[in-house]
Amino acid sequence: MPISPNDSLPIKEFASLFGFPPDAVVAAVEAQRYRVAKAQAFYSIPQLADRLQCSVPQVYKILRSDNAKVLNVGEGSIRKKILVDAATVARIEKSRTEKMAGVTTT
Repeated sequence: MPISPNDSLPIKEFASLFGFPPDAVVAAVEAQRYRVAKAQAFYSIPQLADRLQCSVPQVYKILRSDNAKVLNVGEGSIRKKILVDAATVARIEKSRTEKMAGVTTT
């Protein structure tokens, strides 16, 4: 009988497939649940500059070129606080990710 993505295995069997103790698999699943629950919903411009390893003006340029929607939680132009939601950040990163051409390793 073929395997399908909807099949399930007890943690004990799953752990033995990869040679891990069942407790380690449980701990890994719990840690992943915690990371997903703590996922950041919005990024500030300085946080994006750190994440993308570029300058703040470059972040603004990227956001403008991608027609990104942003959230301004400040008041007026002096107290401006721009936030970008995580889905927009993921979309920008995906659209700007490409394979390097002509790179060889020895």
